[in-house]
Amino acid sequence: MTLTAVRAGKFDGVREKTNVTEPVEVMAFCPGCKAFQTVWLNANRLMSTRRFSQEGSQIFHNCGSELPCQLYYSW
Repeated sequence: MTLTAVRAGKFDGVREKTNVTEPVEVMAFCPGCKAFQTVWLNANRLMSTRRFSQEGSQIFHNCGSELPCQLYYSW
């Protein structure tokens, strides 16, 4: 069994234009299939992955859910 530590607040850092230059690790929770996985953002853009995609400022899981993922800071 694995336990994941996350901070209390939701992550709201995905924006169109910012000055963040180093990658940030966040936890993505898919409300459709309940997947809970680590994703990386660089300059507030989703880094390349097969399971997640970004449309504007929202990140989606490829399970077919029309709801965007909820993002949380990872510890």
